[in-house]
Amino acid sequence: MMGANRLSVSVPAKINLHLEILGQRRDGFHELRTLFQSIDLFDRLAAEEAPPGEMVLEVDPNGAVASDETNLVLRAARLLAEQMGVSTGTRLILSKNIPVGGGLGGGSADAAAALVLLDRLWGCNLDGLGLHRLAATLGSDVPFFLHGGLALGIGRGDEVFPLPGEVELATVVAAPKVCVSTTEVYRSYDEQLTSHRQKGNLYAFAAGLRGKLDWRAMTNELEEIVVRSWPEVGEGLQVLRSSSPLHASLSGSGAASFAVFDDPAAARRAADKLPADWFVHVGSTLPRRSAGLVVEDDVMEVGDGSDRSAHQPGQGWQDSSVREHRGR
Repeated sequence: MMGANRLSVSVPAKINLHLEILGQRRDGFHELRTLFQSIDLFDRLAAEEAPPGEMVLEVDPNGAVASDETNLVLRAARLLAEQMGVSTGTRLILSKNIPVGGGLGGGSADAAAALVLLDRLWGCNLDGLGLHRLAATLGSDVPFFLHGGLALGIGRGDEVFPLPGEVELATVVAAPKVCVSTTEVYRSYDEQLTSHRQKGNLYAFAAGLRGKLDWRAMTNELEEIVVRSWPEVGEGLQVLRSSSPLHASLSGSGAASFAVFDDPAAARRAADKLPADWFVHVGSTLPRRSAGLVVEDDVMEVGDGSDRSAHQPGQGWQDSSVREHRGR
């Protein structure tokens, strides 16, 4: 087919280095304290103009996620169009690499990408606060992806404070073939909720009173519940922790778990121990300069099945032999 000029943006997944829950809020959400960290696993979203009134989403690979109105990309597009009075038609193409339902923020990342990409395509020129306001209405994690890197999330997770002191570390992300219900996990957590003591070392780091992360203070308070109900997740965590990482934990409410290492070779050795049919990604954390949503001119063959995620802004560890993912 003929080539088409379009704009595109790559958006990285996240892991939660730390996640604690202070209780349920009056609005029904949970009050969280979390440390978000971008990693070098990317979805890519492209957009081009279409006939007026037409708003369509195509997904590659086909069926990886829904392409109807339940997809956050279309919800973000319609929200921005409504808020800014845009009637221009748009064709969106989502190249999906981040596992669905893994606690890696793929849907939220794609929503943030849609806001930034279409703000540029439609010439809306929203400032950061305007984008953040729309992002927060789409989901608790969405505002983080407007920042990337290492950040403290409070409130529902939608109040985001980028943090200094970023370091690039090797990572392994592992997701078994199970579907974890976030609603069920939080319901179980509420049923067993006891008194909570906040982690002082975490807030000392966030306030700049500690020079580096205290990995011993990092935890995920949903992990015990998830492992109990989905034992495959626990098996993956056991494998990762047996490889002596700096830190290993569940990401979000799962089903993905992760480990961080200061040695890329150790990350690969840990990944080799995981089941062959799991999704496994070996890569690195991303500093903010490499995790930002940078809109680019994008020329590709429409419908040619090419790899639309080949160009990724920011590569973390420069040893390309360390970076892989398998088990799609």
